[in-house]
Amino acid sequence: MEWSQGYLESAVRVEWQDISGAILSLAEALDQPIVLYCRSGHRSGKAKMILENMGFTRVVNGGSLAETEEFLNSACCI
Repeated sequence: MEWSQGYLESAVRVEWQDISGAILSLAEALDQPIVLYCRSGHRSGKAKMILENMGFTRVVNGGSLAETEEFLNSACCI
């Protein structure tokens, strides 16, 4: 339902429970910037912990879609 209400242009939809398997085909390197978001930031926070435990070093929990858009528009780098 959330996805149908809007998403970032370059977003890839992955359920947080499936992130460890999906990331292996999406990320090119452990230091690749990754920004996660969901409706409230709770599930993206869980996914962030999983990715960090896998060794990814540049993972950001953007929070909600609106918060993530604001972050990406104001951030110089991740």
